[in-house]
Amino acid sequence: MKILIVSHEYPPVGGGGANACMHLAKEYSAAGHEVHIVTVWYQGEAEQEHLGENIDIYRLRSKRTRLEQCSFKEMLDFLFKAVAFTDKLEKKEKFDICQIFFGIPSGPIGYYLKKKYRLPYVIRFGGGDIPGFQDRFTKVYKLIGPAIKLIWKNADALVANSRGLQKMAYDFCDKYDIRIIPNGAEIMQCESGHQSDESIVHLLFVSRLIERKGVQDILPQLPTVVQACNQKGRKIVLDIVGDGPYRPELENIVKTYKLDNIVRFHGQKNKSELPQYYSESDIFVFPSRKEGMPNVVLEAMSYGLPIIMTPCQGSEELIQGNGYIEATRGFSEKITELVLDEDKRKLFGERSKERIKDLSWSNVANAYIKVFDQICVESADM
Repeated sequence: MKILIVSHEYPPVGGGGANACMHLAKEYSAAGHEVHIVTVWYQGEAEQEHLGENIDIYRLRSKRTRLEQCSFKEMLDFLFKAVAFTDKLEKKEKFDICQIFFGIPSGPIGYYLKKKYRLPYVIRFGGGDIPGFQDRFTKVYKLIGPAIKLIWKNADALVANSRGLQKMAYDFCDKYDIRIIPNGAEIMQCESGHQSDESIVHLLFVSRLIERKGVQDILPQLPTVVQACNQKGRKIVLDIVGDGPYRPELENIVKTYKLDNIVRFHGQKNKSELPQYYSESDIFVFPSRKEGMPNVVLEAMSYGLPIIMTPCQGSEELIQGNGYIEATRGFSEKITELVLDEDKRKLFGERSKERIKDLSWSNVANAYIKVFDQICVESADM
């Protein structure tokens, strides 16, 4: 099968959705399919790259200025350039199916290619492409709402990665079937929590530093955690891995609450650098307000970490005896509990590794391939 993937984010650009795109492409390739990815160029990256035997990446020069976040104006610039490029690419390659990451901004490309070339397309929602997910795009989505519904209507399949995201999509438009295929994770063999000083328990947060991720909601609680843990001879450190426009505000909160010796900002790290942080941590905290299905939580689970996360989209699928789903106001209590109870940390960590076995990227890719096969058969019969 010849698969065209269109995504305005692909590593090192973007976050969880970009990583999902990368992993799925690798799994499609490993299964013998030919994959072509049209994405955005970023400084230092090759405009065209050939990976393995059958993955080609085309990076289009558009007005993307930041790795971690994209404005609507930048999305539009990518969209306009990608329409012309994918038109030429389809004439040359004759694809069997197009997978769209995400409904906005890439959805119109799928719609265009289907109308002109009868190329079927599947939209993989990421969260921010669904009206109501990102407050910064509220006014824009009101204007383009009818166009979004048209793109959904003409798609051959709509896919959400969690029940919560599916519900959010149905809240916007419930006329079209939306199936669920979760995000995945690599199955890691290494253990977590290998610390030279066992009196220090390492908390880890990995993600873009934007307001929606909620780190500001738990930082003011840390002095209470520190005090309770110190009384039992335990110390904590919170490692924050990631970067973004909200970092200065978070740094100010750290100074205000005198957490400079507790909270460490490590900045943006590439995929090859992240394993060190996961494997040297003891507890993963994720206070996000809205998600699709957070890849970083899946990654943390693959390293055998217990999880404390908010009841955001994806939490009910991920947390089943391997951590806590808790409103941010209750994080201090749960953090303290796990810091002081090493046996519970180990138990939750083992359950995380068990849970992740069913959520491998290979299984996720196979679920998509089944959808693609069905669509291609139906298209051939038309």
